[in-house]
Amino acid sequence: MLGKVSSKHLVWAAVALCATLLSGCATSRYDGKHAPDPSKAIIVGSIGESFPMMQPHGLVVEIKQQGAPGTALRLTTLGNEDDQPSPSVLGHYFMYEVPPGEYEYTQWHYVYYAGRSMPRPVPAVFSVKAGETLYIGDLRVDALRFCLSNVNNAESTVQELKRKYPMLKDRNIVNLTAKSGFAPWPSSDATDFGKGLCTI
Repeated sequence: MLGKVSSKHLVWAAVALCATLLSGCATSRYDGKHAPDPSKAIIVGSIGESFPMMQPHGLVVEIKQQGAPGTALRLTTLGNEDDQPSPSVLGHYFMYEVPPGEYEYTQWHYVYYAGRSMPRPVPAVFSVKAGETLYIGDLRVDALRFCLSNVNNAESTVQELKRKYPMLKDRNIVNLTAKSGFAPWPSSDATDFGKGLCTI
């Protein structure tokens, strides 16, 4: 990861991480080292940003539980381990333990760009139940189009998740991307507001 991220980016990532910890609003990742809570669900997937011939820009994706302001996920590429072998992709496989309910992708942005995600015509919402283990997709973005997608790469990603988190090895992981996945979602930095760039 050090080969992909400059020291300046690491400093800013540390600042952002401290701010998140001080706010106390984001749910911590689940490492699988203790028994899962049967009253909760486990959601897994990956997040990654590509940056051809550039430095990472710090992808941030926010997911919030509807009707529960205290339950929120803040997925970030900077300040975390790098599971991607490509020198032009930064990201990791994640696992969270969350209460049952409905969750919505509320916004996304880059740390090093001013733009924010455009309003969605239809909310991206998915539901989880207690005791389930669910693959919610691979979040992918690049700094050329400024469009975030959540795609179904379950066949390869689930195997990588099981390697990273041994407690997943014997668990049935349900592919939820029919509900949790979404087509390219532009940020305000997409100069045509996603009317064409997101379809390239």
